[in-house]
Amino acid sequence: MKKINRPLWILIVFFSLTYAFWSVNKHNRFQTDAVDLAIFDQPLWHYSRFESPRSTVKYNQFPGEHILGDHFHPTLALLSPLYWIWNDVRILLIAQAMIAVLSVWPIYQIAKMKIGSQFFSLALSFSYLTFIGLQTAIDYDFHETTLSILPFSLAVYFLLKNNYKLYFLSLLLAIFTKEDMPLFAAMLGLLAVLKLRKVRIGALTVFLGITIYFVVTQFVIPYFKKDRFAYEELDPRLGKTTLDLIRSAVTNPLLVLNVLFLPLLKTKTMLNLLASFAFLPLLSPTTLLLTLPNLASRFLTGLSQRWLLRFQYNVVLTPMLALGVIFGLENLRRVNFFNRNFGRLLIVLSFLLIISPVVQTYRTNGPLLRILSPDSYRWEPRFKINYDLISRIPQDPNVSVMAQSSFVPHLSHRYKIFRFEDNLIDKSKPEYVLMSADEATDPAYVRRDLEGKIESLRKNPLYDILYWDGVRLLMRVKKV
Repeated sequence: MKKINRPLWILIVFFSLTYAFWSVNKHNRFQTDAVDLAIFDQPLWHYSRFESPRSTVKYNQFPGEHILGDHFHPTLALLSPLYWIWNDVRILLIAQAMIAVLSVWPIYQIAKMKIGSQFFSLALSFSYLTFIGLQTAIDYDFHETTLSILPFSLAVYFLLKNNYKLYFLSLLLAIFTKEDMPLFAAMLGLLAVLKLRKVRIGALTVFLGITIYFVVTQFVIPYFKKDRFAYEELDPRLGKTTLDLIRSAVTNPLLVLNVLFLPLLKTKTMLNLLASFAFLPLLSPTTLLLTLPNLASRFLTGLSQRWLLRFQYNVVLTPMLALGVIFGLENLRRVNFFNRNFGRLLIVLSFLLIISPVVQTYRTNGPLLRILSPDSYRWEPRFKINYDLISRIPQDPNVSVMAQSSFVPHLSHRYKIFRFEDNLIDKSKPEYVLMSADEATDPAYVRRDLEGKIESLRKNPLYDILYWDGVRLLMRVKKV
């Protein structure tokens, strides 16, 4: 019987509880949003009822967008039975935190297998769990990409263990977590060929990844969306599609490199990500091939929000950069000078892996600073008023609601839930309307504009005012 690795499981339990508690706390304080929490919660609620996974949140339309026509993530359906246990959006936040943190287990095992040091493996695990990309993903509501790191890490682990049945099972779970994951699978296949010398398995993985990506983006998503796939958003200088990007890379590689690293904000973000792992992933350039789909989809676009450390865009890199550290130290050990002093060097690098993410968290004002701050958990009187107002809206899923975006995740287990939008009240005629000048909105409004919009709603003659205190407004459509 294998001995339980207590230090690793202490890390796993601590960070699972910390990240889950933080996510739920943010939701309880109305700091989660329609996008990107309710937009997942409503379709998963439909899945749990064996209904079509539609979202009225996405475009404020009923019956709403089929969620598989936005992003392709059928693996998410596996979470829907959780709603049979607790029919609450917070179960989704807790599951996300636990799945993300559990993904460190295969990384620890790979580090132990390749390097042979428990201290180094634990240090890398700490660096993994405090990686700025994982922090920001947990901090920003819910995303399918965050879930992908567990099956992807397991796929690498089973590949190295030559357990190909579990390898392909894990790989398929990762692939069907989001439509861009097949490209990461293809890169893993390339790594298997170039570094691991598993030519047949690697070639099959490359073929599988490229084929599934093409089928999903060109046929499956357009089938559900009734329109073309909309997330290939390249810088116009590079073209419009993945094929255009490949053509540009061949015909004008200097242009592609220029777009990849400039403006300098892009380079700064890349350096900050590498710094969380003490720049050690650079010791294995071959392993960094895994990151190419992420770098291309973010830094080769004109969408500046993707260039930032914030949001969920970095989380998929967590296992890839950790693997870069492991294979990088393997490369280092092959050099005679470093091999002779490897034990002492490993201790230094292990401490560096512990210190680096802590320093980066402070440097970049990472979410862990807020997570560990008592001020983030202070209860405010307005929260009780908000919950009282929410309780006055019937839980009947057939009752339609339009609400401010920060209220939407609290009301999304229904067929018609809409984000506040000008003129939507006349177009969709929701039965209830809930707004507050104190809470956040998406899109963001300055308070004066938000107060003006609430005042316009308050004057609508088709609604009875159930509550109004000058800040919060709850209305119900008048009965005919």
